[in-house]
Amino acid sequence: MATIFSDCSSRESTGFIIEDYTPFGVSYVKLSPEQVAEYELVIVEPDFYTKEEMTSLRQSGTKILAYVTLGEIDPNRWYFPILEETGFLGTNKNWNSKYLNLEDPQVRQIILDRIIPEIVSKGPDGLFLDTIDAVSPVTERGYLKPFMVELIKEIRNKYPEMLIIQNAGLFLIEDTKDYVDAFLTEALASSYSFSSREYLIRSDEDLNDRLEYLNHFVELSGKPFFIIDFAETESHREQLRTKLDTLNRPYFISNIGLSELPEDPESVTNSLKQE
Repeated sequence: MATIFSDCSSRESTGFIIEDYTPFGVSYVKLSPEQVAEYELVIVEPDFYTKEEMTSLRQSGTKILAYVTLGEIDPNRWYFPILEETGFLGTNKNWNSKYLNLEDPQVRQIILDRIIPEIVSKGPDGLFLDTIDAVSPVTERGYLKPFMVELIKEIRNKYPEMLIIQNAGLFLIEDTKDYVDAFLTEALASSYSFSSREYLIRSDEDLNDRLEYLNHFVELSGKPFFIIDFAETESHREQLRTKLDTLNRPYFISNIGLSELPEDPESVTNSLKQE
């Protein structure tokens, strides 16, 4: 497994060095400054914080990235009623979220001119762009791909100094690589069954296949990547750490709802910083 990614060089023309952002974590419950202090980068749910609270999270030097959904929207979000007026394209039954019609210029305008500015006004160091897979070519919404690319391009143009990490959506990474600093992949060594609510560990063969797939897009984009894997028990976390530690890539392990962030990161993430 390790030979596939033996070259972990990650200095880009933008100056983004992925090792400097490890250990990293993700949590979509409200966090305290003490919880994030031992992490170099944490992705958070911005709706839970005031500007003052987000400033407190950053005081230890931790880089804070704010979650932004681009392809679908949860009914609990403050801007759901605004986008509901534009109409949706169906429902993601796993999360009960609604697919956005990015072909509609009004939808893109709402995201760019109302939603993201409100998030940015709270003072995060960057943005974590999620639900890009909503326009995957294997779905009936694949025709929305160019509109997703344009949206990501506009976000970068509007916020040229912010860190931007793309979650998944590797089918368009060749088009978005100039607008993001890195990408993130989920469930690399693990999987989760929404029907049985069961956490699973992938076989070595399955993991190697997924690594080869990732490597193809790394070569296309030249971008480094983060890993999130999922486990609920210490036994599963230990199995995942054994697999992931061989890759020399930044990883974070949590439950499927990403509702945990231990104050001591050692059990769930790794650090690649040079001593």
